[in-house]
Amino acid sequence: MAASPPGAGFTEGPGVELLQKKCTLCHDPDHITSLRQTREEWEDTVGIMIRRGAPVSAGEASIIVEYLTKHYGRQK
Repeated sequence: MAASPPGAGFTEGPGVELLQKKCTLCHDPDHITSLRQTREEWEDTVGIMIRRGAPVSAGEASIIVEYLTKHYGRQK
């Protein structure tokens, strides 16, 4: 599956291009944006994806989690 253009389907903000580059290798933007998880849930989800082989470093994971929490998070 080819990646979408930068920012396609996502709210603009710091980390959006990294999310686009890394996460849309496997996931459709609509799937990602519909989850609405807490920070802890996003940390778990990103960790699971890394263990499954997502090409994401620890530093990149922190940026992605921060972006997802800010724009697609939910309160506990």
